[in-house]
Amino acid sequence: MESYTIKSTDDYPISVHEFVPKSSNNKTIVFAPAVAVPQKFYFSMATYLAQKGCNVFTFDYRSIGSSISQSIQSLKEYGFFSWAMDFKAVSKYAKEEFPDNTQYMIGHSYGGNSVGFSDSFQYYDKYLTIGSQFGFYKHFTLKMRALIYLNFKFFVPLTTSILGYYPSSWFGLGRPLTTKAAKDWATFLLHPDSMLHFSKGGSETYYEDIKESILLISIDDDLFAPQKSVDILSDRVYKNAKTTRKHLKPSDYNLKTIGHFDFFRKKNQDILWPIIDEWFQL
Repeated sequence: MESYTIKSTDDYPISVHEFVPKSSNNKTIVFAPAVAVPQKFYFSMATYLAQKGCNVFTFDYRSIGSSISQSIQSLKEYGFFSWAMDFKAVSKYAKEEFPDNTQYMIGHSYGGNSVGFSDSFQYYDKYLTIGSQFGFYKHFTLKMRALIYLNFKFFVPLTTSILGYYPSSWFGLGRPLTTKAAKDWATFLLHPDSMLHFSKGGSETYYEDIKESILLISIDDDLFAPQKSVDILSDRVYKNAKTTRKHLKPSDYNLKTIGHFDFFRKKNQDILWPIIDEWFQL
């Protein structure tokens, strides 16, 4: 594993880790993280994929993990679209490093949506998303609806106005977020058009341009990405892509739970990760 920094499209320094295979299979995989999740969470899977022969890249969005170069309050203007440009920069870098490789993306939650917030689709031949969803909260369970509404309607504006950032960890939602990222997340969850609403506010999105093959995975006990929300993402957002849907039930794999995060944990390497092998033909 190699650790270094590359510059995003606006020269912001982005922390990248590259996992180098002993013998390359001429395939590159880039991980796009979930909101507030540092790249180290994906290291076990990245190591596994490198052992399969892939050139693998992980990174942290600006203001997350190792990509914090300033105080989070001073980064208040950076949000979902800034993160998407970070993803584009890493995608472009990976392609330039291995121009003859086929290049794939693994997106977790927001990471699986981020490809449409920039034109980074141009660097990819195939995609896999896990727990990525059409975020409108009314597609979630009743309990989650209440929690999302209270948190993002009231606590996000309150905490960001007082603290200058959103203390996600107070609510069990990972690393602290910039004011803009938290407010973008609120729009993503509270507006009926979710990520598609951003294009109405003058920001350009590229979902209609994505035409490659995408495997969208939902998980039966994932409270953050209910099956219905992933179905809508497939049908409404990635409507021009060659989409394949896969819904996982923990009991089908003799597991008690998978949730929003356990797909990536090393304990499920022999149980769930073969799904990745099959999709990317590793």
